[in-house]
Amino acid sequence: MSFLRLSAFLSVLTVLLAVLPTHGILAAANDPAVSELHPGWMAIGLLGGLALFLYGMDHLATALKTLAGGRLRAILAKMTRNRFMAALSGAAITGLVQSSSVTTVLVVGFVSAGLMGFGQSIAVIMGANVGSTLTAQIIAFRIDAIAPLMIAVGFGVMSFVPHRGWSLAGRALLGTGLLFFGMGMMSDAMEPLRTYAPFIDLMAQMTNPLIGIMIAALFTALVQSSAATTGIVIVLAGQGLVPLEAGIALIFGANIGTCVTALLVTIGKNRDAMRTALGHVFFNVVGVLIWLPFIPQLADIVRVISLGENGGQVDIAREIANAHSIFNIANVTIMIGFVPWIARLIEKCVPVRDVFDPPLDPAPKFLVDDIADTPSAALMLLRNEVMHMGDIVCDVVRRGRETMQNPTLEKLEKIAELDDGVDSLQDAIARFAGKLRHSELLPSDQNRLLNKLAISNHLEAIGDIISEEMTELVGRLLAERNLPLLDSREKMSELFTFSEECLKQALTAFASDDVEAANRVLARKGEFIEKMDVTLRRISDEIGPRDADIRRYRTEVALVERINRLYERARRIARASLAITRDDRGDNSNSPERTPHGQPVAP
Repeated sequence: MSFLRLSAFLSVLTVLLAVLPTHGILAAANDPAVSELHPGWMAIGLLGGLALFLYGMDHLATALKTLAGGRLRAILAKMTRNRFMAALSGAAITGLVQSSSVTTVLVVGFVSAGLMGFGQSIAVIMGANVGSTLTAQIIAFRIDAIAPLMIAVGFGVMSFVPHRGWSLAGRALLGTGLLFFGMGMMSDAMEPLRTYAPFIDLMAQMTNPLIGIMIAALFTALVQSSAATTGIVIVLAGQGLVPLEAGIALIFGANIGTCVTALLVTIGKNRDAMRTALGHVFFNVVGVLIWLPFIPQLADIVRVISLGENGGQVDIAREIANAHSIFNIANVTIMIGFVPWIARLIEKCVPVRDVFDPPLDPAPKFLVDDIADTPSAALMLLRNEVMHMGDIVCDVVRRGRETMQNPTLEKLEKIAELDDGVDSLQDAIARFAGKLRHSELLPSDQNRLLNKLAISNHLEAIGDIISEEMTELVGRLLAERNLPLLDSREKMSELFTFSEECLKQALTAFASDDVEAANRVLARKGEFIEKMDVTLRRISDEIGPRDADIRRYRTEVALVERINRLYERARRIARASLAITRDDRGDNSNSPERTPHGQPVAP
């Protein structure tokens, strides 16, 4: 996104610095009245103001996303109820994070990960459009006069107040101040154009709404921010350079241009994610087509309902913001009842491919890089990916247990091949966690991240125990045709089964915040030791006098030691799960899972 914004920024700079000076010089040569116009300085003021606006918006959105934390998680949980709740959730999330693009990226990511249905996602995106109207309403206040004070106070709180929550609130205030200060700079830069004839003639062409829609859609697609387009439109309107009808058309274009964000996010995702992006395009484009013939009527409505400042004087900025709100709310009201039909239409346009999907594919299913800067959502995806890794490792453990009962060289080779998939999945989880650690994390979120990463480390270690170490040991016995006797094999299988059950219980505790399941795993230590002692005694009873018997005995003991390590990893997963549950409940007494020296538990 940042590359696209930079490209757009440079494009606008090039055009303004190349075109405006030329027009200014030609005009000045023919008309002394425009000799006071300084296009270069105007371009600097406009671009500088736009940069501050976008930078402030990023600061505001980042702070609000982090502060939202648990609220965002709770809102996402309510999305499963029905389409109306989904729409309300989309509006609430967008209102919290001040960015419909963020909500769109989240929704596409959740659909791609299988956490949200396609039909449900359409309703969420509809709601996101309503939530985005809050941004326009805030921008329309035009309180740039106190923006320096907001910047100063926000910077002071962010820099000198140690409390995490207050620091984030200061960052949000700083972002808001920069946003309004940037708008003030753009407004000042645009003021000379009020008497600049070529520009007035250009604006006169905006009476054609199609031109205005195309211009705004292109600009929004380039800068990846409908809020930026809205801010510029409000600035132009405030200077009297854009009439209300033209401003409405530009707002319509911004709604279409913001769809590009969703389309870009679907690159490399599944077909449901693509359908979600197309649902966003469908809603915004159809909404514009519905209202396009009625722009004059919409303008009349907002003139009636909008209250002007200073004794009823016309506030065109407020009128444009109100038109934006009416447009989006009316579209949701009209189309929310047709969500199932819209979903079916898009499904026909993007049919499902008949592709064989292996039941245990080690490729990441839930990790969406675009969500890494939204901590609460990213932590949810990380949790699901670790659960996915747990399913794969449990399958590896099952195959290892079954193979040890009746080993063959072919079975051992197949199990060994599974290790690469487990390792690559762990690498993907570690990379995602690394990106997440560079985002704004609350202390409780930091603890959750470290404990989830610790669980994935334990799972990867279990995969190595089965796929590398135990296959090598059993392969050695198989090569020497010196397999354990039947009784020893049965006892080792029972011990293996016990550890496998504990691993499944620990993962259940992690998946469902089941404290009792985690405590059961920890409480079975004595039972495991008793079973292990019985197994070792049986192995010892079968020691023979030959060198081959001694080698078999050593290998069998090594196998039992690996099963013991499997159980210990299950215990560590249970402890990490308890720590995560305590963080979720606000008790941070023993999280994250750490060594006696205070370091996170390593594999």
